[in-house]
Amino acid sequence: MINVTADFTFDKSIEYAINYLLENSSESVDAKVQLISDCSLESQAYQRTIADSEVVFKASNSAGFMYGLIDLANEIRHKRELDDLPPSIEIKPYIKDRGIKFNIPLDSRTPSYSDASDSAAQNIVNMWDKEFWHTFLDNMAKNKLNLLTLWSLSPFPSLVEIPEYPEIALDDVMRSSRPIKATTEGVNMFAPDMVDSLVIVKKMTIKEKVEFWRDIMQYANDRCIRIMIYTWNLFVFGTEGNPYGITEKQDNPATKDYIFRGTKALFNTYPLLAGIGVTSGENMQRNESDITFIRESYGRAVEEIANEQPDRKIKFIHRMQYTNYKKIVEKFENYPVEFNISFKYSQAHMFSNTRPVFIDSFLEEKATDIPIYLEVRNDDFYMYRWGNPDFARKYLQQMPTDDMEGFNFGPDGYTWGRDYLSRDQDDKEKPSLVMEKQWYMFFIWGQLAYNIDLPNDYFTLEIGATEGFDQMAQWYETWAAASDIIPTVNCTHWHDYDFQWYPEACCMLDQDVDKLVFADIDEFTTCNSVPGGEYLSVSAYCDEYLMGNNTFSATSPIEQIGVIRDLVSKALSGLKTLESDKTQMTRAVAGDIEALCYLGSYYANKIEAAINVTLYRKHKESGITKLEYRNKAVKLLATAVGDWEKYSRLSKQRYKSQALSRLGGYIVDVEHFTQLVKLDVLKISNS
Repeated sequence: MINVTADFTFDKSIEYAINYLLENSSESVDAKVQLISDCSLESQAYQRTIADSEVVFKASNSAGFMYGLIDLANEIRHKRELDDLPPSIEIKPYIKDRGIKFNIPLDSRTPSYSDASDSAAQNIVNMWDKEFWHTFLDNMAKNKLNLLTLWSLSPFPSLVEIPEYPEIALDDVMRSSRPIKATTEGVNMFAPDMVDSLVIVKKMTIKEKVEFWRDIMQYANDRCIRIMIYTWNLFVFGTEGNPYGITEKQDNPATKDYIFRGTKALFNTYPLLAGIGVTSGENMQRNESDITFIRESYGRAVEEIANEQPDRKIKFIHRMQYTNYKKIVEKFENYPVEFNISFKYSQAHMFSNTRPVFIDSFLEEKATDIPIYLEVRNDDFYMYRWGNPDFARKYLQQMPTDDMEGFNFGPDGYTWGRDYLSRDQDDKEKPSLVMEKQWYMFFIWGQLAYNIDLPNDYFTLEIGATEGFDQMAQWYETWAAASDIIPTVNCTHWHDYDFQWYPEACCMLDQDVDKLVFADIDEFTTCNSVPGGEYLSVSAYCDEYLMGNNTFSATSPIEQIGVIRDLVSKALSGLKTLESDKTQMTRAVAGDIEALCYLGSYYANKIEAAINVTLYRKHKESGITKLEYRNKAVKLLATAVGDWEKYSRLSKQRYKSQALSRLGGYIVDVEHFTQLVKLDVLKISNS
């Protein structure tokens, strides 16, 4: 039996951690755990000593004690006795703020960027469900994720009553019964003619909504999690038909005053709101006047709150989208609130190169006294379970931590709410959370961001404890290999933005004609590699090859093809050895791994075909016909058809087709693309 005592009164975060420890400890574990305050330790850090079944924790705040107790619980879950644990350790947070980026679908009338998608529409009702948020926040705490950023185009009407604009506040929670029009810049996501399509999914007054979010923020606080709100600008959804003259025009005094008053109302209404992030330029002039508007609306409001509530800690975060860094700094010079800059670190694809170069020039001009937040976008894995600690460790180790306050990771095109995508849900009305399905991904990023020195054995043991696997090490290696396939593809086949490339379905949005298109063989012959000079594109490789180079200036697509095929072989071989270790629960993981293998095999054959097509065409341009290149390309593309058919069949069995916001709101159906995969063969055969 475990008994916990302290030289202070437990708060709810420590009570939560103690309960977690007790729930995950067997009756055979007998220990006395003592908590001792030590103000000399860094925030969130803890020291632990173990001697003769006595465990002593020292920490300076509740977060340190909570994380220490959670770590002890996990080590016991890994079926380790206290005698097996090191006698003394000290753990400090590697990254201070470890956050989730959550585009929140509050209401069809106040949308986020992701709202023109099935996942957002289905999750609107869950955003007003305490059970959902309690589970979500408990999982964040277990994974040591301590910052939740809620992103909305227009949050005020759904969250606050603004005294100066009383008619703006929205009662009830509504969802449109017809699809929202998806746009890449947020405009027209709720049009006036959609009013008649609205249905109430939950009856709530604005006062009940306020009370709801106060409760959620308190629950988060009781898990040592802070909540911030981010906005894109300039949007005023939810104010349609208002009597105050509010429009989307930034030179409209009523609009500026509305944003100013709404921001003040947010902080006055929610005492636990930790900060606000803003974006200039999404629906603005995209010049210096945008920053001026931000400073005189949001910035002025937060400044006044800081003056009125001097003991309150608030962060103001300005994103770098469509802006000039020096102009931002000038406008916010001598700003009396903690001021940070946010940078989109890997564009939309965190699962690519572990050392993105997009931030390099910014770091050269950035003032050393302004910390940054990294926005880390995962628009690569919507369906499949990802899990590779080595990748995450390398990615986190190469972040500019000396300049950082923290990071937020999450998608723009998919909502991390309940999982309505998987077909194997036991409860169709209230399916499990995406965070529960993707438990391993969240566990990896949260635990390593807190303690970068965790060894791979820690994750191997966690796999066994969580999934019930016996052959833990084999599962670890198999899962990691499959998870590396898409990142390897993305390094050779690169587009910056999510609407330009969705690797799970090999498709993109053609903005010129507003159409979802399959990435065909021609697209693969012309596509760039990830910026930074570490990888060659298909075209660049072919140029160097035709020059007679024996060595190449960067990693070639031929090398990448070899890596992909090795990963596929390793993962498929691993699955064969694990047949006896499959249960109903583990078959879901195995199914994702198998699907990723077929997808990887497809991409390997397609990239090699693209090389041969490019060499064939370049020879034709020089007047020399090399038919062997074309014939080889046709053979590879024919093989790729079989790969895609296996992939699409398995994917369709396990996942529903879905409308994705950042792909124009079009339904992405991998099985539908099979005919287009076959067209690649005909196209090259007839060239």
